[in-house]
Parts: sequence; C-alpha cells; structure tokens
Amino acid sequence: MTLLSDLRDYLREYRRHVSQSFGRKALIASAIWLAGMFAPLGLKTLVAMPEWTAVAWMISWAALGYLFAPYGIWKAQRKKIEELQNHMKSMRILK
Repeated sequence: MTLLSDLRDYLREYRRHVSQSFGRKALIASAIWLAGMFAPLGLKTLVAMPEWTAVAWMISWAALGYLFAPYGIWKAQRKKIEELQNHMKSMRILK
C-alpha cells in the first residue's frame, strides 16, 4: 500500500471510530482543540505579546494533540482484537 492509501484508510477508520464512539463529545473536543490552537492569534489582537510566545504555544498545542490523537484508534483496535479473540474461542468451544 502507498502512503496516501494508508493515510486515507487511517482517516476513514478514525472517522468511523469517532462517529460510533463519541459523536457529540468528539465534536466538542475538536472545537476545543481548534480554539486552543488559534487562541494566541485571538489574544494577540487584544494584548501585545511577543511573536515567540504565540509560536511556542501553537507548537506545544499541536504536539499535545499529536500525542493524544492515536489513543482512540488504539483503544478501538484493542476492543476489536478482543472481540475477534472471544469469537474464535466460542467457535472452538462449539466444535
């Protein structure tokens, strides 16, 4: 598989996971993340602040999102593996 098809599959699985597991909570969380990402830009319009603080904030906020985003996918994948293992165990019992 190519990198683009892997990315497309990842995003498709992520969207499916979010819509099944979280729904409204995911929308709220993503809105909070976006607000936090661009908070320095809004704050800069109200208060004079050095450029480096806004850049440092945005990089830190993005890194935090990058660290925690895969957790939901990992959790869903782990649940799917457990379901398959339980299904296989039940099939062995039936035989």
